[in-house]
Amino acid sequence: MTTMMTAWQRLAPRRGALARLGSVGPELWSERLRCDRERATRHQSAALKTITEEVSGRARSAGAAAVVLSGSTARGRRTLVSDLDYHVIGVPSLKVADLPADIDLYADEVDRFWAKLRDGDDFAHWSVWYGCVLFDSGVMREAAEYVAELNAWPDPERKLRQVRSALDFAEQMADSGDYAATLEQVRGTLSLVARWLLLSHDVFPLARDELAGQVEQLGFAGLAHALRRTIRERPGDEELRRAVAQARAISQEGDRSRSRTAA
Repeated sequence: MTTMMTAWQRLAPRRGALARLGSVGPELWSERLRCDRERATRHQSAALKTITEEVSGRARSAGAAAVVLSGSTARGRRTLVSDLDYHVIGVPSLKVADLPADIDLYADEVDRFWAKLRDGDDFAHWSVWYGCVLFDSGVMREAAEYVAELNAWPDPERKLRQVRSALDFAEQMADSGDYAATLEQVRGTLSLVARWLLLSHDVFPLARDELAGQVEQLGFAGLAHALRRTIRERPGDEELRRAVAQARAISQEGDRSRSRTAA
């Protein structure tokens, strides 16, 4: 294994880790692409690989500039609730509803992708940091150079705004009587809270199944336990309500800490 490939595979989820790789030149990026394709092959079943090849082919035909396999599949951490996540750059949309899988696909025109990256959108940054780049016309390499040179980082405040909205909806769902929808919403909300906390502590959030371990290392054992339960088990209605209340308290403490800092 080359030193450059090892650098990509062992990229630490800490602020500054990508910047420490230095200039993302052609040779380093070539190793990244080779590493990513190997990861994509290793982390997918034959059925999933067939779907990914179809998505990539459709994206190329539509004129996309890059396709990235994202999320838990890219990290090799799929669970029973995992989707197939893709980031397609260079087209406004891509038809995938007919494919035999739960697919979560984000499509951005190139200018829109760059705007998101500069605005601190964590999904755009995730594609640069840990996505499996399946093909690239140059936009992903340029994005990696941008992040490395400026030590760019996702905006925690942007994530906190998403947290507040998700918490409001999770509280409404908890009283809806629809258990499946409530579980899904609470799971998503706890994931958002975890990602916000990690970004606030200069830790890059990994795949959903890894978030609990990451926030546990920060000292949020209760949140870690609740998140694991929503991913791997079926907690009862009251437990879900307590998890949402706990997440609300954590976010409010973050608001208070920010107010004290501003003062």
